[in-house]
Amino acid sequence: MSRPTYEELERRIQELETQAGEGKRLQEEERCEKEKAQEYLDIAGVAIVAINDRGEVTLINRKGCEILGYPEEEVVGRSWFDHFLPERVREEVRRVFFSLLSGDAEPVKNYQNPVLTRSGEERIIEWYNALIRDESGNPTGTISSGEDVTERVKAEEALRKAHEELARFSMDLERIVEQRTEELREKSKQLVEAERMAALGRIANRIAHDFRNPLTVIGGFTRRLFEKTPESDPNRKYLKIILQEAMNLEARISEIIKMGREESP
Repeated sequence: MSRPTYEELERRIQELETQAGEGKRLQEEERCEKEKAQEYLDIAGVAIVAINDRGEVTLINRKGCEILGYPEEEVVGRSWFDHFLPERVREEVRRVFFSLLSGDAEPVKNYQNPVLTRSGEERIIEWYNALIRDESGNPTGTISSGEDVTERVKAEEALRKAHEELARFSMDLERIVEQRTEELREKSKQLVEAERMAALGRIANRIAHDFRNPLTVIGGFTRRLFEKTPESDPNRKYLKIILQEAMNLEARISEIIKMGREESP
C-alpha cells in the first residue's frame, strides 16, 4: 500500500478538524438547549420530576427541590420511592409505577400521594403523569408535574368535619326540639285537665252553697219535729233517719266549700 501524500494528509487533517468543530458546535447547541429547557422547568410554578425505569430521579426542577428541601444534586440519581416517599406508601406507589411501565395498568394521569421532605414533614402532592418512551415506543420512565395541595386538602378536611359537626348539631337540636315539644304538649294536657278540674270544683262549690241553706232549713225543721214527736209515735224513727242524713249531707257540703276556699288563689 502506498503512503498518502502530504496533500492527502493535510486534507484529512482539515476534515477531522471540521468534524471536531461541528461536534463542538452540536455539543454547544445541545448544552444551550438543555439550559433553556431547564430554565423553562425552573420557572414553572409546579414540581417537575422525571423518573427512569429503575425508579431513579433523572430530572427535577427548582420548585420540586423547594418542596422537598433538597438541592438538585442530592435528588438526581437517587431512588424516588426509597428517599422521598413516606414508608407507609412506598410499596403502593412503587407497584403503581412499575405496573405502568410494564403495561399491566392504564396510565394514571392524576394521582395524589404524600412526599417526605428533608425536615421529615409530609406534603400532599397532586401529580399529573405521562410516560416517557424510546424510539421504539417502549416506556422508559415517567415525567410528572406535581402541585402542592397540602393546605387545600387540610382545608377540605376541616370543611368536611365542620359539615359533619353541623349535621350532628342539627340532629341534636331537632331531637331537643321534639323532646321539648312533647314536654310542652304534656304540660298543656295537664293544664287543660287542671283547668277542667278547677271548673268542676267551682261548679261543685257553687252548687254546695246553693244546697246548704235549704238543707239547713230542712235539718232544723226535722230536728224540731223529732224533738216534739213522742217516742211512742212510729214516725219518730223516720224523722231520726231524715235528721241524720241531713246532718251527713250538711257535713259533706261544708267539706266541699272548705276545699273550694283552699284551692282559690
